Amino acid sequence: MTSFLLIISFLFSLFLTFLFWKLGERYEIYDVASNDPLKIHKKSVSCLGGLAMILTVSITFFLKMVFEKNFDWQIFGIIIGGILIFLLGFLDDSKWKSRNRIKPRQKFVALIIFSFLAAIILLKSGLKIQLFPSFIIEIILTFLYIFVLINAVNYQDGMDGLAGGVVAISLIGFIVLGAISGNSLTLIISLILLGAVLGFLIFNFPPAKIFMGDSGAYFLGFILAVMAMIFSKPFNFPSIFSPIFIIGLPLFDGVFTNIRRLCQKKSIFLGDRKHLYDRLYLKNFSVRKTILICYFIQVIFVVIGLLIFNL
Repeated sequence: MTSFLLIISFLFSLFLTFLFWKLGERYEIYDVASNDPLKIHKKSVSCLGGLAMILTVSITFFLKMVFEKNFDWQIFGIIIGGILIFLLGFLDDSKWKSRNRIKPRQKFVALIIFSFLAAIILLKSGLKIQLFPSFIIEIILTFLYIFVLINAVNYQDGMDGLAGGVVAISLIGFIVLGAISGNSLTLIISLILLGAVLGFLIFNFPPAKIFMGDSGAYFLGFILAVMAMIFSKPFNFPSIFSPIFIIGLPLFDGVFTNIRRLCQKKSIFLGDRKHLYDRLYLKNFSVRKTILICYFIQVIFVVIGLLIFNL
């Protein structure tokens, strides 16, 4: 049944991504090419890939619950929290792309509010970071996992095929982790999301026909946060390291980016061309070579994470 979920999810994603690619072109729902130095694409590209992925995941989970006649509150909480985070990104995609319309401080407040609400939803459904015997700390840590990872994946969405590819590699790591630990929830979530990401990547691999947008990046980051929470054992601090390494490149590059920007007294929401993939690209690596190098680095992180779990 589990492998069947991967196939169903992939086929839904393939169809929906193609559909939203065409709808984006027809109704000009674009990430508009401009003179913005942060954008390397030369033409306007549909940014509805995130919508295709979240619809794929939601539909597949719904069909699973209907087929098995089993309502799962944890899965329901994950979907509702994911939709909430997705809507924040969708608002960003549709209205906030112009820096004249939204100030970094306003975006920061919105991210805090939506991440906190998603954390409450996860806590109510039974998912949390329980490293210390304090409900307040549980809320704060759950919020931080969500807040950090949605931004971390979004940082990687600056090159065709990069964010989706590194997340797919992380999901393969979580599938292995779920299989060897016997954690069926992780296995199911990872397989369904992997199918959704792979269907999207077929149209996103360079040269991309469609982008995931901030909405898709936020949603993927949220699900990675959920994966990390599931494998963080109660009152066991070392248990956080395995999922951290399996998340890998988005997290480490994101943390380094924020530290660098804060040290330079810059807003963490004003982008630059100093991410790892940017540095590779500016050294005259092609887009495909750059993302393959990043994929290789991500595989190393995932292997380290799996080794940590086994040890």
